Formats: sequence, C-alpha cells, structure tokens
Amino acid sequence: MGLPVHYIILGNGGAGISALQSIRTVDTTSDITIISREQFPPYSPCSLPNLIAGEIDKSAIFRFDTQFYDRLNATFIKNTEALGIDAQNNKIILSNKKHLKFDKLLIAIGATPITPRGIKGIDLDGVHIMGTLDSTLGILDHLKKGICHAIVIGGGFMGVETATMLRKRGLNVSIVEMLPHILSRMLDPDIADKVAKILTNHGIQLILNDTVKSINGSKKVTNISLEKQRLSADMVVSAIGVRPNIEILNKTGIQTHHGVIVDSHMQTTIKNIYAAGDIAEVHEQITGKKGSYGIWPNAIEQGRIAGLNMANTQTTYNGAEVVNVLDVFDIPVIAMGHIIKDAGKCTILSRFTPASSKKMLLNKNRIIGLQFIGTIRNTGAFYGMMKKGIDIESIANRLLDDNFVIIPETLAI
Repeated sequence: MGLPVHYIILGNGGAGISALQSIRTVDTTSDITIISREQFPPYSPCSLPNLIAGEIDKSAIFRFDTQFYDRLNATFIKNTEALGIDAQNNKIILSNKKHLKFDKLLIAIGATPITPRGIKGIDLDGVHIMGTLDSTLGILDHLKKGICHAIVIGGGFMGVETATMLRKRGLNVSIVEMLPHILSRMLDPDIADKVAKILTNHGIQLILNDTVKSINGSKKVTNISLEKQRLSADMVVSAIGVRPNIEILNKTGIQTHHGVIVDSHMQTTIKNIYAAGDIAEVHEQITGKKGSYGIWPNAIEQGRIAGLNMANTQTTYNGAEVVNVLDVFDIPVIAMGHIIKDAGKCTILSRFTPASSKKMLLNKNRIIGLQFIGTIRNTGAFYGMMKKGIDIESIANRLLDDNFVIIPETLAI
C-alpha cells in the first residue's frame, strides 16, 4: 500500500458495508468514514416484510453486532445526510453543517421509496411509505391499534410482498394497481395472472386498471377514493417502488442517466469517486443492457468491486444479475432474465400443471428469460446456461419436464 488515505462511504446498506469490508482486506490502516442518513446499524432490507408479518423480531434484521465498526477501525456517522459533493475540492457537505475531505469516495446512497405525487391526504395518520426500517416500524406501531383493512398502493414486487405479509397478520388487504396486471416488470401477463389467482385465493382483493385519487379522513385515514370507486381503509401503504438518489450529484460533473454512470471498476466519470448499489447504472450479464438492477446480491458484489478498486486492487465487475425471487404464501415465484416485452422476438416454451407453472423465452436456441411458479427445480442451472449463452436445441423438448435434471457437465457444452 501507498500513503494512508481517507475513504468516505456514503450509505450504510449492502453496497456500502461490502465496500468497507473489501477495503479492509487490502488497506488496514487508512481512515474510513461511513455516513448514513438512518439511525440504525447495517440491516437487511430483504427482511422488512418478514418483520411486518411477525415472522421475525427487530433484532433479527441487523447484520452485525454493535462492535462491527470498531473491529474494522471505521468511523460511523449516523442520522446525517450528505447534502452535496464538491468534486473539485474533494469535499462532502453534510446536513450537520460539517465539511469532510476525502481522497476516495464511494456513493452508495441507494434509492428512495417513491412517494405518490398529487394525491391529497398522503400525509394523514395511517399512511406509510414502504421501504425503510423506520417506515416498517411505523407500520408495526400502527398495527397495534387494531387495524382491520389495509390498502397497498402498487402491484409490483414490493407491493405484492407487503400485501402478502399484511394478510398473514389477518388483515383484510386490497392491492390497487394502475396497470392491467400485477408484477408487470417481473412477469409476463399470463404468469402474472397465475400469481394474482394465488393472492385472491388467500383473500387479497386486487383492483387493477385503477388509480388512487385521494386518501380521505380528518386526521387519520378512513377511506380512499379511486377513479372508479371508494374503499374503506384504516391503513394505506404505498409500495410503488424506488428511484435512485441521483439528485445529490447535480452540478458535480458526475454523469448520470437513470442512475450514476460507472465503468467496469465501479468508478464514476470523475477519478477517485465511485458508485455502487441501487444508485449505480451498470450492464447486466445476459444482454449487456444498462440499468439499475436493485437486488441485494448486486449491491453486495458492486460494493465489493468498488472497495477493492478504491484500495488500488484492480478488479473488474462482470455485470448485474437479473433475478427476482418472491415468496407468495409459501409458493415460490422466480423470474430470471427478460420478459416478453423486453426480449423482442423469441420462442416460448411453457409447461403448466396444477402444481407449477414454467415458462422460458428462447432466442436462437438460447435461454433469455425464465418464469417459474411453484418450483425452483433447475433454476440455478438454467440461469448459468442463460449467462453462458449455451445452445439448448438438443435438450429443448425436455427442459421443462419435472424429472429433467441438469448435471454440472451440461453447463460446459
């Protein structure tokens, strides 16, 4: 190693913590400051729905003990937000009015839950924006008041997961989705309809092709008005997704698109400033398409790559995984690769039984997308074949058979 430097990591999520750990495998002496706008030590956002359902308690979502930062000789600043980055002078402007100098900077501040715009009553008591531990704890506190009917705004991954967990609590639950199908970014309509049936069979009401116009009540929510009807509610949870926190980069000279533009070392367009996690715009491994692929394994890997490169250990990022795994009342729903609307011209393989639904998208005898319900059999191997671009013509007629098993040697063909 060369002379000691000061690393600053903005963000205490998966990418930021992974970068901290990676830096320390190479550089054990330099100063590292990690800054979080939240009050909590590192936690797993993937566990928040399970916390809502009462399947785990709060302590179970924290990833490390209270001595974690001390062991890594890092300074943790909580409840503090970075308000600006002075890239020319290598300074961070913080919400506590302090300025911090850095030699290497990682921007890993993730994405912010989207708050619906133009909806009257969004600030009423009983309305929650899903996505952080604070918001989840607010939902739990609200549940103690004897909630009967919860309405979830958004039928995407987060909305379906949240609705499922609230239903497990015994609440009457409705999902309001503006599109004609739920999970539209993850599943084709025919597969999404099968998930919808699982939800309705478990007592969740689906309201599609409709939008929330207002949330009503004097001080606390009592009902919501849609375009086509009015529904009673004593809890409303907005779960319409997240957007990368790129506003802080305005006027910094760091290039952004949907997220922060980075190279194969996770470095931004300014030397010694890196980005990783939900805020970063990267290529995915199947087609090379650029985007922000906000799932936990991607954040961990991007943080690892960024940390190593910040510590002058040249390491290349191979690209994001395109995988979503959702548990709907103990029935697995898996989507890998692309759906029809993104895949373009393709061949479809499908197999539907009472126990499971399987669908694959092929292009030139190569798997480019997979959607399974009720089974995870062979999905890991199929994804490996997808990433390697393996020609499956000789086994295509057997791929979806229940008794078909991929052996490791298959991935080498």
